[in-house]
Amino acid sequence: MKKLILLVLIGFFGLELSFAQEEEPPTPLNLAPIAVQSLFNESVRNEQYKDALRYGRWLVTYRPKEMEDFPGTYRGDRNFRRMIEAYEGIAAKQSDPSLREAYVDSALIMYDRALSIFTEEEIDHYQWKFNRARFIQSNMRDIEDGRIMTMNEYNNLLELDAERFVNTGDGYFIKYLVSEKVANGFRDDAITIMNNTQPIASADVVSHFNEVRSELFRSPEERIDFLLTQMEDADEAGEMEIYAELFELYERKGNREKQQEVAKILYEREPNYENIMRMAEYAENRANNREAIGFFREALDHAADNQQRSRINYRISSNHFQMRNLQEARRFARLANEQDPNWGEPLIRIAEIYAQAVNECSSGGLDRTDKVVYWLVIDYLERARRVDNSVSNRVQRSIPSYQGITPNAEEKFYMNWEDGEQIRVGGNLGSCYEWISENTTVR
Repeated sequence: MKKLILLVLIGFFGLELSFAQEEEPPTPLNLAPIAVQSLFNESVRNEQYKDALRYGRWLVTYRPKEMEDFPGTYRGDRNFRRMIEAYEGIAAKQSDPSLREAYVDSALIMYDRALSIFTEEEIDHYQWKFNRARFIQSNMRDIEDGRIMTMNEYNNLLELDAERFVNTGDGYFIKYLVSEKVANGFRDDAITIMNNTQPIASADVVSHFNEVRSELFRSPEERIDFLLTQMEDADEAGEMEIYAELFELYERKGNREKQQEVAKILYEREPNYENIMRMAEYAENRANNREAIGFFREALDHAADNQQRSRINYRISSNHFQMRNLQEARRFARLANEQDPNWGEPLIRIAEIYAQAVNECSSGGLDRTDKVVYWLVIDYLERARRVDNSVSNRVQRSIPSYQGITPNAEEKFYMNWEDGEQIRVGGNLGSCYEWISENTTVR
């Protein structure tokens, strides 16, 4: 009742009654309609909104679509837009919340009136409804249940034209709608909206969806259950995305059997780089080194660049190292180094390979020739430190442990080795080292 009285005070109630009148009342100030239009335009342009209402009410009531002095060129819909601007402008200056709400309500009536008067051929109904939703969002504090009303308006727009809505505002509005659905307790609606719109959403919007889902499904168990319910209605691409996520979730749960099952499905359906790597890593984590090497070598054919190839060759080297295939481990570590010379890990791996060679060749007891190999180990560690700062601290901690077991002064004197002299690490030290065939420096 209070708002009804206020609407009478601001003149709109009189406007509503005038729609039912059979006879047209005089124009404001008895001016010609074209003059009323001119004064209305000028008043809105100068932000003289209260004066504008005097002219605008008559225009939207008695000349909503046509005017005799504007044959074929009259744009009555623009008058509705100007009336909305006028009501909103007046509302913004009101200190009385009730008056402010009344003017905002009057602007909303203008939106509804325009949508009922003009056909979709005459105005873009979607755009008018979108503008109304934006108006409600901007003025929600002065609209009863304004926040819920905004959410519902955007939801209706999504149903009206999903692609247009999702791509408006660089995805702002779909992200807003999803967030509001969650905040207001409509979790299932939010999930459905995300699933339905993700195929047409931008990468930024999809990233937002993933963040929302992470909040909605905190535990792996809950997330797995949800994904399994989505599988039935998903298309082939959607199924692949679900399986990829299930792989990660089963890994977090430690369910190796399910993880392997999903990895095989992904690999068999699409043996691309990512899915081959899943199979390789799964085998590697299970210490199935030969199987892992096979998949890693297959992944090499799908690698995008040298850096990726370098990482794969390093993983192959690691699996050979685990099996104590030292020569093969070195071969793939060298390939990794060639493909990314600024990465220190392959050089550290070669150092570890040579250190392991000493363990296997020395039969538990080091002699002076075995110790020579540690100079070569240190060479590679120092090379790693020079090319890659990220491994510097680790190398710095490792080198002293090898320096302590290199040939001492007495052993060098006995072997007639001079500091700075080049020495071969190969068959000259023993047949076990023949495959190494590299030089180092006496120090």
